[in-house]
Amino acid sequence: MKLTNTKQLISFCAAFSLIGAVANAKKPEEQAGYDKSKDLGVKAPDGADTPFDGTMKSVKKNWEMWPKSDMDITWKIVKSPTDESKVLMTDGGKRWGTHDLVTKKKYHDFEGHVEFVMMGARGDDKAGGYANSGVYMQNRHELQIESPKGKNIADPYGWKIGPHGIGAVCMEHVPKGNAWRPNGEWHSYHFLFKAGEWEGEKMKEPARLTLWWNGIKVHDNVPVKHANGGVKNGPSDESLKLQEHGQDVRFRNIWIKPIK
Repeated sequence: MKLTNTKQLISFCAAFSLIGAVANAKKPEEQAGYDKSKDLGVKAPDGADTPFDGTMKSVKKNWEMWPKSDMDITWKIVKSPTDESKVLMTDGGKRWGTHDLVTKKKYHDFEGHVEFVMMGARGDDKAGGYANSGVYMQNRHELQIESPKGKNIADPYGWKIGPHGIGAVCMEHVPKGNAWRPNGEWHSYHFLFKAGEWEGEKMKEPARLTLWWNGIKVHDNVPVKHANGGVKNGPSDESLKLQEHGQDVRFRNIWIKPIK
């Protein structure tokens, strides 16, 4: 192809760079530091709570809606996109903060594990397009789930992940690595959370979080100072929350083990 002007040359170079980034992208399991014991399929240890077993019965027993606990549960049990198992799908709201799901049990310090898959628009059962959700520690501190808009889903995070991107402690810490998997493939968050120390309503020490995203440690004992939606920051024990944001995001293999 003959490049006849500067704009064509710039466009060609940009396209070539994108192709190179996608070609060189490494899957999480190919990256240095990958820990299989923190990725998909990790079984709940002794003493862990398992609030979802693939049935609506377990959802009604262990979860309630937020911010209104007296609402009927709107989330659905659907088929996994990768096998015949039953998984939990976000449903009910068109914007965040109106139809979230929280555990009835509240937690202080804990280890936990959540697996999720981003599909995209709700209703067509296809893996593609934008999806957004989140996993909240104590219904305060959000581990962001997001597939970006307008990017190549094969490797949309060849560019730097921002504070609102997947793997971020939302609006507070960006992930140290890129463990992206495309829409339609399962992701895992494995986390250790230590609650903050409070003197009345005054924070003495912030909460601390360690997070493995798809087996890659992307946060290592980082301080978490700010609540991003959910309940006000404070000393109370609170729920694990899954966010509904208006798109199709599905969950499985959820467990929480209190640390004493």
